[in-house]
Amino acid sequence: MTLGYALARRLTAPPRPRRHRLTVLPSAPGFLTVPATESTTQAGEWGVFLDSGAHLRVSGEPRQNGRTATWRIDERCGPLEEGRRAAWSGIVAVDPVSAGRTCVDHPVPTRAGAAPTWFFDSAPGDEHPLWAVHIFGLGSTRSGMLRSVDIASHEGIPSVVPAYRNTLEGPTVGRGRSHLGATEVDDVADVLGALSVTGEERFVLFGWSMGAQIALQLADSAAWAPRIDRLVLDSPVLDWRSVLEANAARAKISPRLARLAIPWLEGRRRARAVGLSSPVDLDRLDWVRRAERITQPVLVHHGSRDWSVPLGDSRAFAERAPRATLVPSAGGHTTGWNAGPADYIASTVRFLGADDV
Repeated sequence: MTLGYALARRLTAPPRPRRHRLTVLPSAPGFLTVPATESTTQAGEWGVFLDSGAHLRVSGEPRQNGRTATWRIDERCGPLEEGRRAAWSGIVAVDPVSAGRTCVDHPVPTRAGAAPTWFFDSAPGDEHPLWAVHIFGLGSTRSGMLRSVDIASHEGIPSVVPAYRNTLEGPTVGRGRSHLGATEVDDVADVLGALSVTGEERFVLFGWSMGAQIALQLADSAAWAPRIDRLVLDSPVLDWRSVLEANAARAKISPRLARLAIPWLEGRRRARAVGLSSPVDLDRLDWVRRAERITQPVLVHHGSRDWSVPLGDSRAFAERAPRATLVPSAGGHTTGWNAGPADYIASTVRFLGADDV
């Protein structure tokens, strides 16, 4: 087994359950104490998943004591069991009900199979001139999209949040491996087709992380480009080579060694050995180099604490795309909303409401 093979396997791995990396420490009822990390000490609004299956929401600023961070829990709950494992997350609501929203959960036929899809402020078969489509990223779920659904609803835009192939909620194709957006885009295209009752509907695409890869391919496609009204991208994966190198650097692996994964993604025989049903053309998914092709208005949110996806790629994209604007934040990967909800929401609402951006 070579390092390139191992890295390619890891990048495209089938979805797996959430990892609970934190330990719950002793605290008073109504409070959560966890080890102090870069994430757990940042002010904002956050979700916490416990290994018991429970989910908590915390907000504001923590009380720090050197090695620990103590948060007041937003909702009522009993004392937390010391020693429980927890996962810090930007997902502040686990489903529409916990977000205080109602929706229709309806499977939409796609070429990969039935894709579970949430419909907000609408129902399957409804006619609307403008739809918001929210696309989550690699390893995530529909729950994370509730943050942008609220923004679209504020502007009176009905939303759909589809799952897609080889995600925790979507249909399984082949060996269940991610194709980094290259094939997953077909499923979201099928969702757009299902929303096209009159054939004149337009779409606002919200693409988070790898979801941005899917959104940008649709915005560049002959079939859908004329009907994509604008795009909102959060922590967008714009160049998989950069992402590989950034994550290798974080793991203290040389970027040169990280590039060994590329032939295992792009070569037909090697991709098959990795478990992919087809090779991935990384050049076609390089939106830093191809930014000029995106002519729709684009708003890009990206945090300065994102160690997974380079902020520099978003800066370069915003400089080269004809109508793109970058809004930097103090957030990490897909947590700009969490680190500063008011500013994030305000800038997105302005963008959605602008007649010419």
